[in-house]
Amino acid sequence: MRKIHILFVLMSFFVFFSCKEVSNQDLKPNVTGKAGELLLVIDDNKWNSAVGDSLKAVFQAEVQILPQREPLFTVVNIPNKAFSNLFETHRSIVRVKISPKVKKESVILKRDVWAKPQTVFEISVPDDSTFFRVFAKNKKAIVNTLLKDERARYLQSFIKFENQEVSRVLKERGVAMHIPKGYNLDVNKDDFMWISHETPMISQGILIGFIDYKDTAQLEKNNLIYQIDSLLKENVPGALKGSYMQIEKRADVLHKKMLRQGVYTVELRGLWQSEGDYMGGPFVALVSVDTKLNRLVLTFGYVYAPKYDKRNYMRQVETILYSLKIKR
Repeated sequence: MRKIHILFVLMSFFVFFSCKEVSNQDLKPNVTGKAGELLLVIDDNKWNSAVGDSLKAVFQAEVQILPQREPLFTVVNIPNKAFSNLFETHRSIVRVKISPKVKKESVILKRDVWAKPQTVFEISVPDDSTFFRVFAKNKKAIVNTLLKDERARYLQSFIKFENQEVSRVLKERGVAMHIPKGYNLDVNKDDFMWISHETPMISQGILIGFIDYKDTAQLEKNNLIYQIDSLLKENVPGALKGSYMQIEKRADVLHKKMLRQGVYTVELRGLWQSEGDYMGGPFVALVSVDTKLNRLVLTFGYVYAPKYDKRNYMRQVETILYSLKIKR
């Protein structure tokens, strides 16, 4: 009987510590809400005032370089008193509290509070004038964090459901990128690759070009546009005979230089069109300097979805492009 009692105690000991290893984080539900959706919690009297106008101007601002108007976020507004456990699991939450009871103004970022992977911003201020000042100072960082975390959610899914064969081929070419299932390697040349996801109504694609690197002049905006156009004309035919993809020159092309993981990179954003045809849509391109192999690695992501909004499709493509790593 004593031996049985000791065995029971030992079993209880191991069960206790096994349970302790499961963290509260693991028990949290997955986030709810659609991609690109933002839950904005603020009382009605503030939402229907200049405070609400300033929030709308930021979170519902027009996305740059899309063929039609689309907001940065699809905003769902509820008052603080309606914020219950029904809404707590939303993917992205900005909660605004304006009250004289607030003794110290603050902007607090919290992650995975009620669900995962979740982003929550809490803005607490005593009055409207303090809100305008605090929000003006922090709005850019808030938006950038929300967008970055939105891409991180996409990336988490892409890694989980990765097309291992395409990723293997990319690694053989000296680059790594998380390509999700549903994308196929359509073209694989020495200096050009075409990876696409095709449905009857939507086309999303990743084009990868390898260009000999000669000097920094290649990275200037007009020179990059010329090099991209040359690559597209040679490798990306349109639906009609003799047609081919090009950058749309009648729209602005945004040009930004940056360091990504220690690699000098230029980002271009704009619209593409099919020369000799009527197709078109948005694109984002990253041009990275591969110093090891003395080449430029050009990644060009595009969307063709004439009957649908394109914001979320473009963010999916951006996520793939921003997963790029160059072997060093």
